[in-house]
Amino acid sequence: MDPSYRIQRLAADGRRLLDVASRDLTAAVPACPDWSNEDLLSHMRAVWSAVAAQVQQCAAAPIPWKELPDQSPAEALDQLLAVLGEADPATPLWTWGADQTVGFFIRRAHLETAIHRVDAEQAADDPTPVPADDGIDGVDELFTEVLAGRERVMPPGSLHLHQTDGDGEFMLRAADGAITVTREHAKGDAAVRASGEELFLCAWGRRSLDGLAVFGDAEVAAEWMALSP
Repeated sequence: MDPSYRIQRLAADGRRLLDVASRDLTAAVPACPDWSNEDLLSHMRAVWSAVAAQVQQCAAAPIPWKELPDQSPAEALDQLLAVLGEADPATPLWTWGADQTVGFFIRRAHLETAIHRVDAEQAADDPTPVPADDGIDGVDELFTEVLAGRERVMPPGSLHLHQTDGDGEFMLRAADGAITVTREHAKGDAAVRASGEELFLCAWGRRSLDGLAVFGDAEVAAEWMALSP
């Protein structure tokens, strides 16, 4: 996915998040039971500030959050957009993923903002769509990057995910506490067919499997969908 597109989506989703969450700072965020919109905005301010600092300094180690500037969420988003807009995605730096370039953080900021934009909209009961390509990319990132190296009790069976509005297909298997992802059409112990947006929201715990086409062992499918942080 083109980095300039990601930055455009980051800007649109970030501004939408700020607008919707600011309507009622006390509103509860359904997918994060301990959070209000105020907590959501505080989290996003820290994330945006941290990514901007990491990229701007091309740091070789993570920058402690206590060293981040004191900014409003809107200021943090604006700074991040400016920093990413000037950065070369191929520049090497520390990341917590396999990709050790600025491109990792452009993708992470894009998709982190997308899922939390959904959180703000769910708190306000005012949803807007997630583009299909963004959604399926968020599924890919979850299972190949975000969950890699994290200790989880893995599902006992395999899961096939099939995107109905695009070409996304994944076979998810677990062995020795690690996830193996292959992009193929194959038979798993369970399968889910849905749009890119629906697969994204399910995988990230923002909707249930209810109403989707689930085949095989529904419990295995639910366990895979419950792995998100």
